Order: sequence, then structure tokens, then C-alpha cells
Amino acid sequence: MSLQLTLEDLQTLRKGRLDRLRKVFIKPLGLCRLQMTRRDRLVVHCPEPWVVDELMSDLPQLINAAKVVVGAQSLSICFVGEEIYRTRTMEVQEERYAS
Repeated sequence: MSLQLTLEDLQTLRKGRLDRLRKVFIKPLGLCRLQMTRRDRLVVHCPEPWVVDELMSDLPQLINAAKVVVGAQSLSICFVGEEIYRTRTMEVQEERYAS
């Protein structure tokens, strides 16, 4: 028996993941708008400069939480519509053997 998820189901799951991430970083992310793109990028829209500073000071934990909690492939932090920081959350596997 296969389980088929509707678009509404997927959006509910995505919202739940974003809510869980917000609970990990209650103070800064509580003020931010979180958005997951189709390419699994977590975009954090910050309303105040101090929020950006706080997120940047906790960057390793935020990157890890974005990867584990929401499954983000990359993370972007934006302020006033401008991207301030972007990184990949998944470790890039280096090729061990040259072709």
C-alpha cells in the first residue's frame, strides 16, 4: 500500500518543520520570515540589523539546524531584501579519484 501525499500535505509538513526550527532559535527567528524555496534553500528575511548579528553569531548552530530540522540544502540570510550571507548546509563530497 503506497502513501500518496497531496500538495496540501507537503505544505503542512514544510510549515511544521519551519515552526520547529523557529522554536530552536526563538528570539531571533521569531521576528523573521522563513521561506523554503523549491531548491530546498532556507531563506531567512530579518527585519532588524540586530537579528542578523545574532543569527551570524550562532551561524554554525543555525546551519546545522537548517540541515537537520528542515532538510535545507543551503541557507540565505537577508536584510531589507538584500542577501547578506549564503552557504551550503550539506557537506560537499570531494571526489577521491581523478578521472
